[in-house]
Amino acid sequence: FLTDQENQELNAKVAGSFEGIGANLQLENRLPVIDRVPVKNSPAEKAKLKAGDIILEVDGQKTQDKSLDQIATMIRGEKGTQVKLLIQRDDEKFEVAIERDVVPEDTVKGSLDVKDQSIGSIEIDNFRETTALEFRTIVEELRKAGAKSFVIDLRQNSGGLMAEAERVASYFLENGDTIAQFSNKKKVISIDKAGKKIDQGFKVKEPTIFLIDQESSYGAELLAAAVKNKNYPLIGVRTFGKGTVQSISSIGDNNYVLLTIMKWYTPDGSSVEGKGVVPTIEADYPEYAKLPPISKQSNWRLGDSGDAVENINTILKALGYPTEGNLFNQATKDAVAKIQTENNLSSTGALDPKTIDVLQEKVFKLVKANDVAYEKALEVLKKK
Repeated sequence: FLTDQENQELNAKVAGSFEGIGANLQLENRLPVIDRVPVKNSPAEKAKLKAGDIILEVDGQKTQDKSLDQIATMIRGEKGTQVKLLIQRDDEKFEVAIERDVVPEDTVKGSLDVKDQSIGSIEIDNFRETTALEFRTIVEELRKAGAKSFVIDLRQNSGGLMAEAERVASYFLENGDTIAQFSNKKKVISIDKAGKKIDQGFKVKEPTIFLIDQESSYGAELLAAAVKNKNYPLIGVRTFGKGTVQSISSIGDNNYVLLTIMKWYTPDGSSVEGKGVVPTIEADYPEYAKLPPISKQSNWRLGDSGDAVENINTILKALGYPTEGNLFNQATKDAVAKIQTENNLSSTGALDPKTIDVLQEKVFKLVKANDVAYEKALEVLKKK
């Protein structure tokens, strides 16, 4: 169920830019839940929030039994201000402090690979009303700059508008190729095919590889399945598995309901619901990239122990410090103190909230710099 304001906000997110932390919410059991992966490069993504995270508190105020409007108002604020969220992820609770910012409005970003200027690297963050046009524009720009092949990154793409995903898929298919099939409970009711009506005659013929992960969902999965059927390589891990189609209908004055109206199937008639799209080449994120954010509910210090401290030591080790195990020992303290000194913080050796922010940012950059799936894509392209 959606109020008029919630419907307007949803339409705004589909249409273009919006401000906030970059997380979409829905209510489950009277609590707000992040219902899809945060927007790429948004404050929420940098804070390592994930789909399924439950927001228990906003700046110390409980969220239970509040409306989405109320919760959104609590989370919103001016760019540069901070909001503190208490998150529950499975059985773990932790606090994150997020600096509000303008959420990136462009859904497609592209550049030439730093090492190989003949490869164009393109990220599709989501599918909104302008995505296919953005994608086409960037492909044309990269071609002029010298790109002879492409890596298309669909990781952490939660899907958005299916029509835009189909349009991008048509760019890579021959006219008449099936993009997807749609069915009610009993039979196939429509089959969408590639063609000039969808893609306006624009095609990508260059060698191309697509990257996917466990948070590629809905429209991203439709695109991945369509190109996989035409033998384009998919590199990464199995996708999310959302094979249903939803539509918004009005009920009465200024009230709306989001309904599941049908299922979509891959060109060969398979469903991805609960199964996802399987990559042709497996390449996962490093383990430290999968760890939950460090809780700010206590200042971690010498003598502390437990799973949270083990995560801290794992992160520090990934950053090059000689730390291990589940004890905050002298090696942990020395590593934290060094990070504090390098970032003009008080060198206490205790992991306070400001130091945690610095550490999380370092991990975020490390994950970006050590992209196993992307490096594998470059390796495969060089063999073509």
